[in-house]
Amino acid sequence: MISFAYDRPQSIYPHKPQPKTYMKASASILLLNLFLSIAALGQNGKILDRQVLNFPDSIVNRLVGVLPAFETIRFSRLIYLSDGLKVTAYLAEPRAEGQYPCIIANRGGNRDFGQWNPISIGFFLGKMASWGYVVVASQYRGNDGGEGVEQFGGDDVNDVLNLLPLLEEIPAADTSRIGLEGGSRGGMMAYQALRESCRFKAAAVLAGVTNSFTSIKDRPEMEKYVYSELVPDYENNKEEELQRRSAVYWADKICKTTPLLIMHGSADWRVSALQSMELVQKLYAYRHPVRFILFEGADHGVREFRKDMFDAMKRHFDYYVRDGNPLPNMEPHGR
Repeated sequence: MISFAYDRPQSIYPHKPQPKTYMKASASILLLNLFLSIAALGQNGKILDRQVLNFPDSIVNRLVGVLPAFETIRFSRLIYLSDGLKVTAYLAEPRAEGQYPCIIANRGGNRDFGQWNPISIGFFLGKMASWGYVVVASQYRGNDGGEGVEQFGGDDVNDVLNLLPLLEEIPAADTSRIGLEGGSRGGMMAYQALRESCRFKAAAVLAGVTNSFTSIKDRPEMEKYVYSELVPDYENNKEEELQRRSAVYWADKICKTTPLLIMHGSADWRVSALQSMELVQKLYAYRHPVRFILFEGADHGVREFRKDMFDAMKRHFDYYVRDGNPLPNMEPHGR
């Protein structure tokens, strides 16, 4: 309950009482702002616009060549609400009627770099949808015509979490079965989402950022061109904001009922595989259900073992999300 202390008004003029009309107006404005804030939060995930996403013939021919099931997938561009902002997202779903388990996918990069484009939408989102899933992915606020400014793992994590109510509006989505996926910066977003929600039946992360301090040490340009430009009030809150974006500092807060598949290439120069190893070590100490695959000599996108990577991800989601198998016994046992 919210109350207002009218008997003790604060004035910029000492010992000079404020007019009652001013107090009433201020209270009305506060109530109006509160109402608007609550109303905006209640609209989180609401789809404002949905358009069929068509691909140029040249891209269709290219995608069909690497993903034969491409033409069995329906693609859409969505505009949805997140914290009162209009944000862009993309949807891939099987054309065949029915209800399907879901995957929320998280892109890497920042701003224009690494954003969802026709090739990545068609191939990566289409690939997961071809397994029999409804797949949705945010472009994050401030990108691709969306409102606001992204914060590289700040309030824009809500853009991921607000895809949960968005899925409720998709007829083909079985929202009792939702998985979470992310790569690179998208892995950082996935870990933060897992800190906030236990709605996800399983999660898979590829080359995810787990320690922003290490990222800056390994690649100083990340601080100059990404963190300092996107993280609000970075100079004054550097330690706090970097920890907020570093799962190794709060691994015990990651939802323990969400089994994790963590994959990384050992020759990744963008995000060191040591970051994933550091997190896995902490998750192991907390007996979090986790499987770790280190692909020998693979780069940031694990291109050298892409089939193996997708096979492992599909098995993980099918086992826990699609089929709803129970969590493993993490207590020491056996002979």
